Amino acid sequence: MFAQESQVVEEFLHTPYGQQLRQGFRWLRFSSSLEREFRAQLNEQSRLSQFLAGLLLTLVVGGYLYIEQVFIVAYQPVWLTEVTLIRLALIGIGGMVLLMSGSRRGRRIATKLYPLLLVVIGGLASHVDLHYEASRLPLVLRYEAGLLIVSSFFFLGITFWTALCCGLLIMLVDGVMAQWRLEGPLLAEHWIATGYYLVLLFIGATGRFVHEFSQREQFLMRKLLGWVAEHDALTGLANRRHYDSSLRVRLSQARRDRMPMALLLADLDDFKVYNDTLGHPAGDELLRVFGVRFAEFARRPLDVAARTGGEEFALLLYDTDEAGAEVIAGNILKSLRENALPHPSEWPRGPLTLSIGVAVANERDTAETLYKRADTALYRAKAGGKNRFVLSWLP
Repeated sequence: MFAQESQVVEEFLHTPYGQQLRQGFRWLRFSSSLEREFRAQLNEQSRLSQFLAGLLLTLVVGGYLYIEQVFIVAYQPVWLTEVTLIRLALIGIGGMVLLMSGSRRGRRIATKLYPLLLVVIGGLASHVDLHYEASRLPLVLRYEAGLLIVSSFFFLGITFWTALCCGLLIMLVDGVMAQWRLEGPLLAEHWIATGYYLVLLFIGATGRFVHEFSQREQFLMRKLLGWVAEHDALTGLANRRHYDSSLRVRLSQARRDRMPMALLLADLDDFKVYNDTLGHPAGDELLRVFGVRFAEFARRPLDVAARTGGEEFALLLYDTDEAGAEVIAGNILKSLRENALPHPSEWPRGPLTLSIGVAVANERDTAETLYKRADTALYRAKAGGKNRFVLSWLP
């Protein structure tokens, strides 16, 4: 990992992505929430691979069917009709995979079905292999189960462990069927073929393990860099860039859904004096602790708590009217009074306080005018003695 990426991990270690990178994932498993997120992304990226899987299954089985109908039919094996029906069923499954790979919902359903389909197709392939082994025909089509084992690791967008379990189950089914249907030299020859399957399983598993390890690492780094682009390193709150984007999106959504939305701008009182007196490390620690507390008031999915710069913070509250905004602003001030922020004993002014400007969006507001009204209200709170909130006057 590059030095600059290592620095990103250090600064954002508190994020789930940074923690997972630090902990590692030797067994190709994330924490439960990240694992769900990774698998969802894997499903989104699997469109081409699943399309290729369906296409290859259709073409390969179609090729076998053509050879059998042109060359094997001359030997008139009694089982050829059965094998032909199996081939047609597999071609049908390949067509189904092709169709399902074209939609997000289809891929999501298919990903859940693939392990079962793999084992079923593997069992059918072994069944056909055993027909050929027992028949002793001059032209023998074999090792279809082996091709399926190695293909399962690369074309379906399923995880390494799922593919490995499917490969092992195919080998187990193949072994049980061989033990039941073959005997003597034929059975011995089949166990030699099983050794070939083990080699294919090892090759496929090794390649898939390395590939998925790289996929998982890239997933964490992309998510972490995305987090860096939208969050403040010191407090973990949304940064100004994310806040500006969210304000426009939430305001547009509130107008479309005819829902109220409130903006609270908050500023720590006398923070510059605190910072100059006690030093930047003490100031940074104060901002970090306040950021954690401030984030508690953005509990719903559409709420956003942000650090917009220095000691300035913003709180976007979706589906919140004037009365609700006043209650939340009062609760923030109450929280600071009841749980004084920690500071060194030499600070002479007592616990730090907060001034808040509150603005509730109206039908004429843009992101700029809503912010300006909240900022004007914040200025009035400062001018009125600080440690209070002021509601914006409507223009």
